[in-house]
Amino acid sequence: MKTLIIYASKYGCTADCANYLKTNLPGDVTLIDINKASGQMELNRFDTIIIGGSVYVSKVSKNLRGFCESNLDLLCKKRVGIFLCCALSEQADEVLHTNFPSALLHHVKTIQTFGSEARLEQMTFLDKTIIKAVTKGDFSKFQISKERMDEFVQEIV
Repeated sequence: MKTLIIYASKYGCTADCANYLKTNLPGDVTLIDINKASGQMELNRFDTIIIGGSVYVSKVSKNLRGFCESNLDLLCKKRVGIFLCCALSEQADEVLHTNFPSALLHHVKTIQTFGSEARLEQMTFLDKTIIKAVTKGDFSKFQISKERMDEFVQEIV
């Protein structure tokens, strides 16, 4: 089985999750950071495509959204999983429906939220200000769930 994990990571949390999946998935797994990708990707080579993104102010990366829209027909012929790294998992459904094509959401095999991490030392001033305001300085909910990542692996294979 050949798997592509294509993701967008702003401060590294989503990249860490993508690497965790790569380590725990069977077969040949390729990682691509959509924000660093150059050239055309040969998506036909892969049986499974996993799409992962971090959520900031209810949005995933513009590049990730564009990838899904421009490759929608092909993605709907593959086994697809989507994961999100977001602090407010209760808003995941809204985030999914506003950022991904509905045809893709109806096709995917599994969708999971993994949680989030507050990597304040890496954040821009604006992002720090927003996250502090939203959380009121309580970062106790900011944790990545290995259990959810393991569930995702079981559901996608």
